[in-house]
Amino acid sequence: MTNLPEPLIDFSPAAQQLEQRLQALDRAWQRFEAELQAGKVARNSLEAMRVELTYNSNAIEGNTLSLRETQLVLEGISPPGGKNLKEIYVARNHDTAFGKVETWIAERPPHDALTLQDLLDIHKIVMRDIDPAAGGLRTGRVLIKGTRFVPPGGHPFDELIPAMLDLANRTRGLHPAIQAAELHYNFVAIHPFSDGNGRTARLLMNYWLMQRRFPVTIIDVADRAEYLNTLELANKGDCVPFASFVANCIEHSIHRLIGE
Repeated sequence: MTNLPEPLIDFSPAAQQLEQRLQALDRAWQRFEAELQAGKVARNSLEAMRVELTYNSNAIEGNTLSLRETQLVLEGISPPGGKNLKEIYVARNHDTAFGKVETWIAERPPHDALTLQDLLDIHKIVMRDIDPAAGGLRTGRVLIKGTRFVPPGGHPFDELIPAMLDLANRTRGLHPAIQAAELHYNFVAIHPFSDGNGRTARLLMNYWLMQRRFPVTIIDVADRAEYLNTLELANKGDCVPFASFVANCIEHSIHRLIGE
């Protein structure tokens, strides 16, 4: 196990405990890959998943736009009922940030290293017209609603972020689902921004997975309680439930795309 500065966690121990779970995920991924190569994954299904990704990621953070209203915003149409302008910006920005992820996937070599600049670029888009500090690391402490976990102050970022990126970029023989969960957890544990950390973490997790030919992975707002509970368990040192949760989300997204 890697020696890491707190609060980072090496998720390697989860791999052995979740071996059967990961084998099932691999079988689902192989079916997805075969259908994708055969042209059997409908483009409209991929587009629908993109809208649902934005809706669910924002709803987890309390955004009140419905799925239909989110779709209207992404089509450039103002939803009825005088919705809060900030919520409209949040939806627009998330979709634009996912578009940036897709551009990176198309233009960069597979498994290209994730960088600090990538983190800053995604956050800058996510928080555009919402936070004047968009794209900048926080300088003070921050609290996370619903947990006693307190992220580190701003001073250790020079050590924590490179360590997190090294874990994400290094070939360690871990299943992609385990390493994606590890990246997500360590990012939110550092909490490098004053706001927008959850949305940025989920986008970065998707970028990391899509580089490895996994589809868009949605964490459903209906699973918010389990999501937060498993993150809290990881805060206490048990990373297995969160790794399992992420694997379930990946497999569920695959099943939706291939109609299972």
